[in-house]
Amino acid sequence: MEDNRKISALIKLIEDPDERIFSQVKDEILLIGSMMIPDLENALVSASDKDSIDRISEVLNEIQIEKLHQNFEQWIRSEEQDLLELMILVEQIRDFNFSKQSIIEPLTQIKMDMWLELNDYQTILEKIKIIDRIFYDKHKFEADEQEPSLLSNYFIYSVLKNKKGNDTTLGLLYLYFAQTQNISFWGVKLLSNFILAYTNSPENRAIDDVLFYSNPYKILPTPYKSAAKFSLTNLLEFFANAGADLNVADITPCSNVDIARRWLWFIQQAYIRKNDEGKIALLNKLLKLFAHV
Repeated sequence: MEDNRKISALIKLIEDPDERIFSQVKDEILLIGSMMIPDLENALVSASDKDSIDRISEVLNEIQIEKLHQNFEQWIRSEEQDLLELMILVEQIRDFNFSKQSIIEPLTQIKMDMWLELNDYQTILEKIKIIDRIFYDKHKFEADEQEPSLLSNYFIYSVLKNKKGNDTTLGLLYLYFAQTQNISFWGVKLLSNFILAYTNSPENRAIDDVLFYSNPYKILPTPYKSAAKFSLTNLLEFFANAGADLNVADITPCSNVDIARRWLWFIQQAYIRKNDEGKIALLNKLLKLFAHV
């Protein structure tokens, strides 16, 4: 009860015209942290003047940024580094109040469609053909080759809604579905394109374990759409013909942390193109978490 009275008093003091009092109140609210979010959101709805709205929004925004920062830090330190959790955290960059069910429900439906057709007696190529058919034909996912750098193409919710994405988001979705079906694909962080590598087992991601590569973004022009499959030799030949240098690290399966770092960097570039200073600063703060991992 005493805590509730204190919170109510702090919320009321936000409106105090004295800037020194507001500064002290703000510091105290920030110390309390994410517990204050529901009360601040309620206060924002009932605020009647612009100064109050601006002050409440300022405090709320700082708390939400710090909460997201902490959640990303926890994700990096977690053992699983779960791709679904990463997708949800990335959505919160665009909208702090994003409802995770908005992507969990459609993802679950697609996973179920795949699960119903897959079994342990199928070869890996048979399983991949099923995933390709459900991903590209049944659910109609396709590459947005007209505007791949569009901001919305970097967020999974938009890709699920529009059925279009760029190499990063289509690759992430394909990787997520494959891994949930126990198919040992890994991300490969080529700067020019996010591709996938298939290895001997879910425990192995060394370059010597790669059996073939896959590019979910570039679709083969066949009667049945599928992710383009190619060997290490094909990959090396492609870069040699393009006159580009290729390091072993560029074609070695990477961790989910590497994927996240690459993803956030591209999102930041999209916000830079939009000149959104708030989001640029937020992404700077998040990317610093990846500096030493």
